[in-house]
Amino acid sequence: MSTVAGVRSRSMRRLVAATVVGNTIEFYDFAVYGTLTAIVFSKIFFPQSDPSVATLLVLATFAVGFLSRPLGGVIFGHLGDRIGRKPTLILSMLLMGGATALMGVLPSYESAGIAAPMMLVGLRFLQGFGIGGEWGGAVSLMIESAPRHRRGIYGAAVQTGSGLGIILSTLTVTILTTTLTSEQLLAWGWRIPLLLSVVLIVVGLVIRSSIDESPEFARVLAGQKVVRVPVWETLCRHWRTVLLAIAMYIGVAAFGFTQGVFFVGHLVNEIGLPRPTATEANLIAAVFYLLATLVGGLLSDRLGRIRAYVLGGVALIPAPYLMFWAGDTASVPLIFAAMGVVGVLSGVAYGAQAALFFELFPAKLRYTGISLASRRQRHWAVGSRRSSRRCCSDPVDRRSRCRCT
Repeated sequence: MSTVAGVRSRSMRRLVAATVVGNTIEFYDFAVYGTLTAIVFSKIFFPQSDPSVATLLVLATFAVGFLSRPLGGVIFGHLGDRIGRKPTLILSMLLMGGATALMGVLPSYESAGIAAPMMLVGLRFLQGFGIGGEWGGAVSLMIESAPRHRRGIYGAAVQTGSGLGIILSTLTVTILTTTLTSEQLLAWGWRIPLLLSVVLIVVGLVIRSSIDESPEFARVLAGQKVVRVPVWETLCRHWRTVLLAIAMYIGVAAFGFTQGVFFVGHLVNEIGLPRPTATEANLIAAVFYLLATLVGGLLSDRLGRIRAYVLGGVALIPAPYLMFWAGDTASVPLIFAAMGVVGVLSGVAYGAQAALFFELFPAKLRYTGISLASRRQRHWAVGSRRSSRRCCSDPVDRRSRCRCT
């Protein structure tokens, strides 16, 4: 018995690492691209005859990734519910990480003309497409392999990848913008965080290649219960559940995007804080968020999925007021403290989310159902974040209808 338990323990550790690394890559790629969009891409990939137009165009490329996410969720959800979680997740990771790394070798507008922004748009589309298939598969694979009474904490482990990705991207970009001159950053420094995605891909590929398919989906395959077109059956038979999932998370997602980008821009542009200080505040929130996700997972195992999620969501209601009140005082210690509290509040809700969404859908449609709900809700909620990119300071200047079957 002890030997069997030891083997299972090692298997679960590998599985946790495999799902966390994928979610880390997702948020690292997302955050790095978003930050570079705000500080350098308008100067690299678009003509400078009208800087305002260049800024609008680069924001449009940022939006492309959100438009391709739902499509990626549909396609990867279909594959994940047809051929398995493991191979689909490997493909998703290679696509999103590979697209990010290729952005790091793109020529500038000055050297390649209109081809440069066209290639950027294409890679951004592929990046978003790959991201669309990551989270639903990671949650499905992780929790399908977890003990029933510990689904919450194992689901929360997947969620910690988002905090890790944001922390890694923030540290990387902060180091570059504080150690390189404006000329160095524009000439070659911006390529470094994109190319570093290769390291994460290699690590993720090694880990994911060593894991097994989830036992629950293996039973679906063995019982020949695989659905021919998962997306149609999900939308036909579970459309209310998909809408419920969207409604449950859209507010939490919108807050996360507002806190992560808009508030940072507010601190710099309206309050007058140095951007490194504002970035440090965001980093503090990410660290506390990462820790609180595990608390949210534990609460969902103890209190139940809905209670834990509602608790986190209700606790978030005063968070924007706390955040902006602290910001308006211009007191750095107070801002840091407020961001720590905000990180905890949002982390509890996110930590309970994975197991909640997991239990909304049957195994044969789970990858598709979770991907449809999570990718679409983030697509809607991110509107405030896209528009708020213009609020970010520029450190370069400083440095059917369906037929059911």
